[in-house]
Amino acid sequence: MEEGKNEIMELRRMIEGCFERQNKLIARLEMELEALSNFNGKQMLDSRDMRLQLKVCDRTLIRWRMSGKLPSFKISGKVYFWAFDVYKFLREEYGTAALPEAIEEQESITTIKNSKTNGKSK
Repeated sequence: MEEGKNEIMELRRMIEGCFERQNKLIARLEMELEALSNFNGKQMLDSRDMRLQLKVCDRTLIRWRMSGKLPSFKISGKVYFWAFDVYKFLREEYGTAALPEAIEEQESITTIKNSKTNGKSK
């Protein structure tokens, strides 16, 4: 009985040690990724970051890039955007630095308000 408890405790310590090593590794990787996405204090976003944050597809990003609306650059064949340029593009395109989904919510609220106003005037 005592042997079983000792084995369980040893296994628990081993698992906790693995988790600690994983947490340290994750923290190191996050620091490395942060260093890779910054250059001279400026934040760079890749296409994947852009798609996830703006909730748009690849084709939309390509269209914005090709039209010259959203400046980009390549490093080793991978497309990057400066965060500053993205915020500037959003302000110019949408009149705010909000993400497109927030703009859609704002438009739907405006539509609801307008329909209520139109209903009262009838």
